[in-house]
Amino acid sequence: NRRSNTDLYPDDWKQLPIPDVTPEQQAPIVALVEKILTAKRTKPDADVSVLEAEVDRLVTALYGIGEGQGAPPVRVERTTADAKSILRDHILADLARRSSYIALDAIRAELKARKLALETDTLQRYLHEFVEAGNLHDAGRGWYSTLAKPLVLDRSHVAPVVDLIEKAFPLLTFAAWSTQQINPWMHHMLGKFVTFVYVEKEGLDPVWELLRDSGYDAYRDPGKREARTFSVRDQTVVVRVGGLSQAPLDGHYAAPEKVLVDLVDEAATLPLMDTSEITGLFSGAIQSGRLDMADLLKYASRKRFKESVLTLLNPVLSQNDDL
Repeated sequence: NRRSNTDLYPDDWKQLPIPDVTPEQQAPIVALVEKILTAKRTKPDADVSVLEAEVDRLVTALYGIGEGQGAPPVRVERTTADAKSILRDHILADLARRSSYIALDAIRAELKARKLALETDTLQRYLHEFVEAGNLHDAGRGWYSTLAKPLVLDRSHVAPVVDLIEKAFPLLTFAAWSTQQINPWMHHMLGKFVTFVYVEKEGLDPVWELLRDSGYDAYRDPGKREARTFSVRDQTVVVRVGGLSQAPLDGHYAAPEKVLVDLVDEAATLPLMDTSEITGLFSGAIQSGRLDMADLLKYASRKRFKESVLTLLNPVLSQNDDL
């Protein structure tokens, strides 16, 4: 039986030389093809001939064929610089379009999806270089952000309470924050504020008595029963035991990460605001300045509010499916 000269048979396909290339070698070709597709989607008649020529050159080089007949094979250096540019210009750029916070796990998932292999040390080195260059910003262990400036809270309302306690009990461990500090992100602005003070057990009564005697409307560790008569007046202060272990603090002031987690905790007990207000507040606050996401989630987990906090964060952390 004579084989046809116009048909291809399985044995013919098996003889085609297909180079075995690594993901690092594939990376620059993939990047160029993505640029071509992006250009064509934006402008169907875009001139991509230069990019196409570069794809041809790289593919040709994989077969060891020179640019001219008889020329030596083109040696294309597939260094990890190719992977680095894809990581910066494509993977991180895509993740940044979805969220202002990027989890390291999300970066690894994207690398895997693109079949781009990077050693852990290499990946960490690249990310560190991006942070040093200002392309990315540290948002805590395993987290990065596109937000350059950290979130800073106004301390004017809580400062008098902190100063009063510091002078009376200079060796006391405590931390404080006020609902005035979160007012910029409230849908319905608060007219009166509550200051929360967290102390060690032995400091509960002395601090409560100090504030009460100093003219503050002071509540001593109120629970759900006391919440029935709780109301916010001109100088309302709540003194609590705990909330200090592994808490994000800046001296005697609660860091923004602690404020947000504590708010979820306090709102579950006291009539501070409804869920929709807290949801909007979280969305606004965490995008107004960079948070240490690792500290926030660690503290939320310690207080057993991680699931509630993640629910509030999800609209912003939409690309991070497995935290």
